[in-house]
Amino acid sequence: MKNIKIKDRKDQHSVSLFNGLLHENKPLSGEPLYSNLIYWAHVEAPGDGEFPMHPHKGIEILTFIFEGSLEHFDTASNKWTPLLEGGVQHIQAGSGLQHSEKYRKGSRAFQIWLDPDFNKALFKRPFYKDYQADSFSWEIKGELQKLVYVGEEGPIKTDAQGIQAIRYKLASNQHAIELSRDKTYSIYILNGKVNLEGATMIKDSFTKVSNLEMLHLDVEESADIFVLESPTVINYRRVFDQ
Repeated sequence: MKNIKIKDRKDQHSVSLFNGLLHENKPLSGEPLYSNLIYWAHVEAPGDGEFPMHPHKGIEILTFIFEGSLEHFDTASNKWTPLLEGGVQHIQAGSGLQHSEKYRKGSRAFQIWLDPDFNKALFKRPFYKDYQADSFSWEIKGELQKLVYVGEEGPIKTDAQGIQAIRYKLASNQHAIELSRDKTYSIYILNGKVNLEGATMIKDSFTKVSNLEMLHLDVEESADIFVLESPTVINYRRVFDQ
């Protein structure tokens, strides 16, 4: 594979919210969308910050808490619920719901929106479920640690087709991760420094790869890597194509 494009943090769309209490960098912003991904925000909380009540319809949302915690209120459960470090929030907005989120100071999270076949999802009942950290477990193989959040081996199953979310912790060394040629892999470096096919990725950098059977990584500094697998070809009309 040649000409892999790396988006460092400085190349990603950056937004300061609520007088600086929250910050987002958005690795997908500014380029054509692909697969069934709609939106991806890396959220950091320099202070206690709250997203006020707001609506969603049709989409599917995954929120991954890497550091800190949040509380959320939604009209599906009609209560405030804490989600702690290591947890994941899963929303299928369906015919519509509203929710609010309070991020605690020092928190760090991803929020990723998916298209589960939007036109069909609009007729489904909204669904909201929290998975705390003890819902997931790390698999250790030598110098590689692997945690599956979403997919066949993970507890979370999405309506959006072909989604798998995996986190890897890699020691400084050379590593290889098996891939599927018909999938696209969106890769975000949470920490560390990695050489990927001759391109260097550092903390908060992002790339995507496809049409590969193996991903070769030369880890210079022990790395924490988030990989989202999604289909390269979607068999339904996506909301951003309409």
